[in-house]
Amino acid sequence: MPNDTSTETQLPEIMPDAVHIDAEGLDAQELNRQLRNLSQFHSYVVVHNPRARHNLGIGLESSSCEIHFLGSVGYYCGGFNAGANIVVHGNAGWGLGEAMASGRIVVKGSTAWAAGAGMRGGTIIIEGDGGPRTGIAMKGGDIFVIGSVGFMSGFMAHRGKLVALGGAGDALGASMYEGRIFVAGPVASLGADALERELDEADLRELSKDFEQLGLPWPQEPIRKIEAEGRLWYFDKHEGRIWRSI
Repeated sequence: MPNDTSTETQLPEIMPDAVHIDAEGLDAQELNRQLRNLSQFHSYVVVHNPRARHNLGIGLESSSCEIHFLGSVGYYCGGFNAGANIVVHGNAGWGLGEAMASGRIVVKGSTAWAAGAGMRGGTIIIEGDGGPRTGIAMKGGDIFVIGSVGFMSGFMAHRGKLVALGGAGDALGASMYEGRIFVAGPVASLGADALERELDEADLRELSKDFEQLGLPWPQEPIRKIEAEGRLWYFDKHEGRIWRSI
């Protein structure tokens, strides 16, 4: 079986009993079928040669299995995740973890557009940078990005939490509802109806607990909290200017 030995050395030593799959020659449907079956009976599954293909690890449910993709994945990896623990040893295309309900996805590299789009629960950890519209239309769950996030991240976030430790692009938090954004580092601009609020003790306790549980470093730069002002929640003809800015 062809292996990426440089990636292989990054795998935990507690995985000698892992089941290995070579994705070479398997279409996404067959690979996902095997992952669903194997994840019911094994603690670790390692997928070799994902080769940045799309729609891998879709709709997995078992919370007792950890699935490692040795290499980059394409768009919609981990979509509709319902409990699985997925680790991508590379980068991920757009829509990572779209509409996921529970579980955890860790990306050792960076992600393209719209990671966590419409997610309802669970946790996404991006160790590199998140692309534009990270956390768009979140309904719940948490996204942690060690690097920066691109423009319009947190756009229309109904609920959930987005944490970016390396700054953010333009229009951060545009048209949010009850979502929350915590960001350290430079922010190019805030989006329509987004404003900065002071962190309180509850915020600090929550973030400290998150960082400790996830093994994330506390950033050197101050953390800012971004929330919705609420002027877009209800249409007011006297607020036409802000509506036209969306």
